[in-house]
Amino acid sequence: MIAGLRAGLRGLAHLWRRSYLYVWANLFWALLTLLVITAPAAFAGLIRLGYVAHREPLVSLDDFWQGFRATWKLGILLAIINVLCIMITFSNLISYAPETGLGFVVLRFVWLGSLLLWLITQYFAWVFYFGMKRPTFIGALRNAAVMMLRNPLFTLGILIILFILMSISTVLPAAWILIGGAGMASIANSAVQDRLRNAGLEPPEAPFDEGGIVEPSFSDI
Repeated sequence: MIAGLRAGLRGLAHLWRRSYLYVWANLFWALLTLLVITAPAAFAGLIRLGYVAHREPLVSLDDFWQGFRATWKLGILLAIINVLCIMITFSNLISYAPETGLGFVVLRFVWLGSLLLWLITQYFAWVFYFGMKRPTFIGALRNAAVMMLRNPLFTLGILIILFILMSISTVLPAAWILIGGAGMASIANSAVQDRLRNAGLEPPEAPFDEGGIVEPSFSDI
């Protein structure tokens, strides 16, 4: 878990070092998220920006828009799926709220847990997506799931840092507009990069050669 906490803090430190760029990207993310249907692609844009920023010295807002344009169709599909998943989950919770039996208590945990697991897996999957030569979101989801299953305590550490960031952003709503999404994206990139380095699939302290993107076998994570 300590490794996850450290990776999360490195993500926040990286956000601070690139704060000017991230704040501008976060403003665009906040506006696009208001439309809901473009929210996943907007977050993918932040992930793409963070992906490049973590590995190359030269990065600009163009990287955000490249990520957004590359994923807007996929993002719309994910937005629809996510809205349906959320609606079904809360519909079930409301419908069975009067039930107090142990079986229904277990079902509530299963429904909420499944929804959270789906959203968290998506969160990491975007980083893997931009790290593939021939990106497929199904493959990215698989890689993210493998990482989480093989590193449960590390993932828990990352989630703790995310919870703190989201809590602060909720108490101070302006933080969502300025750094909330960008902070989440930077932490995701830092987390995945840490696991890739730990597995020997990425150089310890060096960017990819010529900014290239590799497609390692994530089954080795």
